Amino acid sequence: MPKSLMELEAEIKESFNLLNYPPKSVIPSLTDPKGKVMIDALIVGGGMNGLAAAFALRRLGVEKIRQIDTAEPGKAGPWRTYARMEFLRSGKNLTGPSLGHSLLTPRSWWQAKHPGAKWEEGGYFKREEWADYIEWYGKITGAIVEYRTELKSLDAHDKFVDVSIISDGNKLSHFCARNVILATGRDGLASPRIPIAFEKLRDDHRVLHSSKIFDPSTMAAKRVAVIGLAASAFDNAALVAEAGATVTIIGRAMEVPRLNKMKHTVTAAFAEGFPLLPNTEKLRWLTHITECRIAPPHHTVKRVAGLGVKLLTGNSVKRVEIKNESLELFLDKSSVEVDQVILATGFKMDLSSVGFLKNVFDDIKLWADALPEKDKEDRNNEWMEFPFLGNGFEFLAKQKNRISAIQRIFCFNHASQLSLGNLANDIPHASFGAERLGRAIVSSLFIEDKYYHYQTLLDYSDPELAGDEWPGQL
Repeated sequence: MPKSLMELEAEIKESFNLLNYPPKSVIPSLTDPKGKVMIDALIVGGGMNGLAAAFALRRLGVEKIRQIDTAEPGKAGPWRTYARMEFLRSGKNLTGPSLGHSLLTPRSWWQAKHPGAKWEEGGYFKREEWADYIEWYGKITGAIVEYRTELKSLDAHDKFVDVSIISDGNKLSHFCARNVILATGRDGLASPRIPIAFEKLRDDHRVLHSSKIFDPSTMAAKRVAVIGLAASAFDNAALVAEAGATVTIIGRAMEVPRLNKMKHTVTAAFAEGFPLLPNTEKLRWLTHITECRIAPPHHTVKRVAGLGVKLLTGNSVKRVEIKNESLELFLDKSSVEVDQVILATGFKMDLSSVGFLKNVFDDIKLWADALPEKDKEDRNNEWMEFPFLGNGFEFLAKQKNRISAIQRIFCFNHASQLSLGNLANDIPHASFGAERLGRAIVSSLFIEDKYYHYQTLLDYSDPELAGDEWPGQL
């Protein structure tokens, strides 16, 4: 193993040469209706999935890529914003977005970064370390991300997607892309799930969803209620308790879940096989996992347990009343008065709330459109709001006349979970997802450009033999 990060980067550079990365592109340059050369792919998102997607495409010879992210440099993804765990929830022996390249694995980076430390003695990556790794991964794989840049709108046509972006707060620009990849994370096509009791307090500063960025020091000496029993609830409870708050975790379940059945799916067989299951089986499997509920990690619960946090299970918030400067939460059998509420209640899939999809939302097929009525009965209605995707993460269209246009948009984020499993949802399957996406886009470009490629085949005239290899015979 390399003894320093500099040595590791030198070895990666040499390995890229051995692997002929990046290969020469054979994708023709096409122009839009205004005569401008179109890019082959716009990647929206500069976090782990976005960087892995860019690497996967470049490995397959896609050169004309543009990548944007709304964040400041170094702040893409959740790791330095609203993620609040001390350690990752996945174990240390994950390969992440390495795409089969051993020198790009998190372990290779960590050991080169900490040459004197023993890998075997650690259990999990620290959240900040993971953010550093992802930033390094983007640099070493050649990503060029335009930060402070927002996708304003897109409109899909049969041969391209018309895109509008805003950069640096006010600079509006337009261009055309042959494909658009939405690597927008867990909340990219969703909205915060707000319990009914808090609906009227959406804009009240005393009620925050866990996806909001806040300074935990502002909650010192406050009474804080965290709503939820999943991992993010315990993460947020620990953060504000360590800042000096008095914290109560409130959950409607009778006890904190003990199992994480999603861990059982972290296999190559599941990654490759789940997308091939019949639709009703996909729904049954994921419904089972979510109904069993996902336990928070052992180390996270241990962190909270030592901070004097109070845990109220078997309680849901029925109503909330404003009481001077505080809020009174009325539960099933009691009430709690608090100064601050953090809703660790996750996200609800809601493509209709995504501004840049307004021109295409009505054309995108959802699971509600794909399943027969008899298969929707007694199912979680929230699953029905997920997009119904093709095998390469492409959106599918409700109407035949929109098929070629809508399938130019790829849903490489949490919204793909019901269709394809966790390929764009969690760290363990990041490589499987990026490779599937890359192959799907390259193959679709080839089919679309097949007449060009056939003509290049007809025109190919690079002789293997000069005629003088076998004198008198050739």
